[in-house]
Amino acid sequence: MSARMFDLPRPILPAPSEFLASLVCWGTYILLLSCYCSLYQVVVAEAEPNFLGSFLYVCRNWGVWLLTTPLVFQAWRTYSGHHGAGLSGHLRFVAVVLAISVAVPVTIDLHTQERNAVTSLVIFLPRYLATLLVVYMIWHTFVRKLLAPADSEATHATQPQVPELANEEPPRPALTTLLVSKGADECLIQLGSIESLSAAGNYVEIVANSQCYLLRAPLKQVEDLLPQEEFLRIHRSHIVKRESIARIKTQPSGNGTVQLHSGRALPMSKKHKSELHRFRVACD
Repeated sequence: MSARMFDLPRPILPAPSEFLASLVCWGTYILLLSCYCSLYQVVVAEAEPNFLGSFLYVCRNWGVWLLTTPLVFQAWRTYSGHHGAGLSGHLRFVAVVLAISVAVPVTIDLHTQERNAVTSLVIFLPRYLATLLVVYMIWHTFVRKLLAPADSEATHATQPQVPELANEEPPRPALTTLLVSKGADECLIQLGSIESLSAAGNYVEIVANSQCYLLRAPLKQVEDLLPQEEFLRIHRSHIVKRESIARIKTQPSGNGTVQLHSGRALPMSKKHKSELHRFRVACD
């Protein structure tokens, strides 16, 4: 099984609106908490208020979330755009962001010798787990709806123009090439050079000649353009060229893995297993 299956999701820069939402929410929280600490000094401790000291103390404990919150916003947005695909990679990405968030105050405590690592970890890990849950609830209830229109405009403004498939004309039987995007450029690739096609939100990732290309279209629409005798759907998100299959590994659950000659491995779903088996019988 290829290591590619265990990679974290490809990083996508958070939208400006996600940074703005994080700045407004956390900025307000930090200011209110700083004011509360200053008020505590006056009312309870009967001391002179030190707003700057309170502000720096609050930032030391919570300031890292100003940067990590847009990352988890982006992760949830990307995951929801895949309609349930890549759950394990999504969870690993959020776990890494949480670990980075916890590491910041723990490192500060070690540097200032205020607490040891174990004590600091016991204090901050439960807090940050609860914070992550609250951040998710805020994103799911409020931010997700507010980001949708802004993200749509930002995507059209910042992303390179990727060719879209024409809906007016039916697929041509003699089609031999596809017009795809590679970075900011467009190029034609031969259908015979394609190794696999994978759904990626509103795009299709096409691997051909050891290169990755993008095509803005649903995977089903691209599948209709491919020769059925050469390409095979193995998963709702993956199509492979039959000649690229090197090995098929099945599991008791009915799912499995398709190993390609290039060394890459793609998941195989139980729903599409029968088509693979018919292909194997036909080749024997």
